[in-house]
Amino acid sequence: MRDFSLCLRSTVDRCEAMRAGRRGHLRVEDLSANSPQSNPGRDSWRFKVRVLRLWSVSAFLRPDQVNSLEMVLIDEKGAKIHASIRRQLLYLFNGKIVEGSVYKMSFFVVYPESGLYRTTSHRYKLSFEMKTKVQICESGVIDRYGLSLTSIGDICAYGPDHDFLVDVVALITGISPEKEYVRDGKVTKMVVIELSDNSGKCECALFGGYVQELQEMLAKCADGLPIVVVQFAKIKMFGGKVSIQNVLNATRIYVNPPIPEVVSFKQVMPLEGVESCVSIPAIGERVKPSFEEDFLLNYPKTSIAHLLELAEDGIYVVSGVVGGLLEGEDWWYASCKCHKGLSADSGAYYCKKCDKHVFKMVPRFRVKLVVNDGTAEGVFVVFDGDMSSLVGKCCPDLVAAAKARNRDYCPPELDLLKGKRLLFKVEKVSYGVPRFDGSFRVKRICSNLSIVKAFDASMAEDDSGEHGYDLEVDYVDNTPVEDVVGNLIVSPTDVKVKHGIDLSTAQLVPEIINLDDNSDNGFEVFLGERVGVDVSKVLAAKRNLSDAFAGCDDDEASSSKRIKYSPQ
Repeated sequence: MRDFSLCLRSTVDRCEAMRAGRRGHLRVEDLSANSPQSNPGRDSWRFKVRVLRLWSVSAFLRPDQVNSLEMVLIDEKGAKIHASIRRQLLYLFNGKIVEGSVYKMSFFVVYPESGLYRTTSHRYKLSFEMKTKVQICESGVIDRYGLSLTSIGDICAYGPDHDFLVDVVALITGISPEKEYVRDGKVTKMVVIELSDNSGKCECALFGGYVQELQEMLAKCADGLPIVVVQFAKIKMFGGKVSIQNVLNATRIYVNPPIPEVVSFKQVMPLEGVESCVSIPAIGERVKPSFEEDFLLNYPKTSIAHLLELAEDGIYVVSGVVGGLLEGEDWWYASCKCHKGLSADSGAYYCKKCDKHVFKMVPRFRVKLVVNDGTAEGVFVVFDGDMSSLVGKCCPDLVAAAKARNRDYCPPELDLLKGKRLLFKVEKVSYGVPRFDGSFRVKRICSNLSIVKAFDASMAEDDSGEHGYDLEVDYVDNTPVEDVVGNLIVSPTDVKVKHGIDLSTAQLVPEIINLDDNSDNGFEVFLGERVGVDVSKVLAAKRNLSDAFAGCDDDEASSSKRIKYSPQ
């Protein structure tokens, strides 16, 4: 093994040191394209570095299993490099490396750095091997924070195609309400903060444990808008705008840290009036509506049969029983980081939205459920968030469990949905769709039993109102009176009324009914048996009509009270 002195400034001095056998350590910056010592693949490297950041990465299809240990190392000159310990070697180094400590490290394999979301701008990265040596030491000159600051203006100029993680120091000028959503089958918290510096503004989305971490830091702040440092954040598109967000386990956040970078920021950022602010202004949209609002109040309720016939696009709420998955259709799809579907191409995946090939895909739910509400059957397409919440599992877990099965395999978690009665908030879209296939995209699902019952009760009331009818309109108005003699109604010989009752064949009262007669003669035979009316209710409404019609013209008679009837 050849050793080199950090204090040597030139290649000639390094060569002389080697010939003299002087022992020392390389700087991280010596791993550069211009250095004659830079030889990717060799393992005789020796560094004195601080572990700036240390985190674990889970296996892609086994979230409960640690796949690797990742770290960012920094030397005395501020140069940073990424290093990894693969899963097979974790037992050798677990507990031996602590974030923030300084170590002498030797015997690495060096690889060219590549991929998305790179933690440093160094062109190489280090990989630990069986013979890698780690020895703890001390150093007061190696930076503890190692910030490489990027302005918000530059972040907006880079856009989401920037391959490197960024460090930002900014003023928090807004914060959204805390939200919750389902991610990987678990409820995840989310908050958005607005960051401002003298070059512009952007939003920063924080997820999971970072939400609580930020809230605890803000709770300790005095009055005034706080200054935040976000380290190792990725640039994304959020709400159609360039923003940043945390990387799971890798990002670090500080609020009002006593470091030179924050002091410099205060000197160049106009902060008049900032300290007088009592609280951070609220930003963002209203929190997600409750299930009661979404499924009982905000949108029209309808049946599947009516939904299929509707010509008007919009969002509707329906209730139905799941019959199963649509046969011959996949229940998941390969997605890009932008959540759009990928297509196989040339041994990789191609994303049409990003217009590039990608080499990592994420399985996401796209389940086509056959749902029946008794009026008709429809196909409801449920996507990742709602389906993960419904089955309590994330899609990658189910895909991993099904990888040894055949194509038609359906996980038992999805089979358990059969027979469940659910509420669906669905969207009907016909504009721009060349051919409507009878399927609807599900916007939200509710399985709360009390809300489902309230929905069904509301639909029953609506149905009762729709099917109620006016007894006088259905009988008198639609009955042609062929012969009226005085105040007598003669039994018609050829009359048909609604509901399929043929009065020509009905067993009607054979005699003439006199309206002056207050008796119940004829009502039970005529109405009770043929129309299905509750006779007792009808008899209570019967009275002598002669006095009521006396002295009235046709207009006044037509405005008389009518007997309402709704079938029980």
